[in-house]
Amino acid sequence: MSSRFNVPSWVRKHNLSDGDWKKASAAQLDAIKHGLSKFNSKDPIVSVVIPVWNEEKNLLRTLSSFSAMELKYPTELIIVNNNSTDSTQALLDRLGVRSLLETKQGIAHARLAGLRASKGKYQLCGDGDSLYPPHWVETLVKPLMDNEKITCVYANYSFLPFGKAGRIQLGFYELLAEILFEYRRIRREFLNVRGANFGFRIEQGLAVKGFEMPVTRVFDNDESSANFVVFGEDGRMGRKLGEIGKLKLVRNNKARMWTSSRRLLKDGTLFNAFIKRIQKESGKLIEYAFGPKKLKHTTDDFVTKS
Repeated sequence: MSSRFNVPSWVRKHNLSDGDWKKASAAQLDAIKHGLSKFNSKDPIVSVVIPVWNEEKNLLRTLSSFSAMELKYPTELIIVNNNSTDSTQALLDRLGVRSLLETKQGIAHARLAGLRASKGKYQLCGDGDSLYPPHWVETLVKPLMDNEKITCVYANYSFLPFGKAGRIQLGFYELLAEILFEYRRIRREFLNVRGANFGFRIEQGLAVKGFEMPVTRVFDNDESSANFVVFGEDGRMGRKLGEIGKLKLVRNNKARMWTSSRRLLKDGTLFNAFIKRIQKESGKLIEYAFGPKKLKHTTDDFVTKS
């Protein structure tokens, strides 16, 4: 069976059965804290920024995966707490992770705060409910180091099994998503850029103002909110960086992140998610191949939920 349809051993190590950090032992927390100390570089080349909002049940898994990373370059890790009301900050304090508080609600505001606070040359963007492979940093940043014409890198993702959705079903769903990725690359590649797994040069990210959004996702993981935004600052940053250089899809499992399938399965079943994806994308295939008649920032930068 192809590895696509299996969960890698490194993922199983960090996909704790219960992500509630309060139920972890002191020894487990101390071990993760020790592993995370490698990210306390005072003169980093790479800055990893992760915005979070109420992730007390998921963030320990993410930080556990970072604690096991092997770093080739001096790297800093910045967690931007976007007004969490749960014990997210207490977890960050317990593990000694550098954190910032962004009081302006919205993921774009959190990403922008992290970008402005970054000290490195390159920034990698992550997510608070995802797992990252041991060589993620060096694999994703390498194309930026090797080729000045590349201004933005991004990589694929896989879903963690949940409920009745096993890895075989999820693997086929991911194949569909990656076919769409390839089709979008003809004229609309920036749509492939997702905030949980992409990177760029900090100087260029600041220059193009990609995270400065007129409207942003207010509560990123709360789709019941009237202010939930489907598409936002990640695609905007990808588009703006694509205007001054090239986007690069890193096809390497060392850069592939694994994430929760909770949003994917919000419609009840994977079949429902598949049908919804087909309906959503079928009307856009011409646009992906030939581009829109006119690029409208109001629709390309953000789409609010009605």
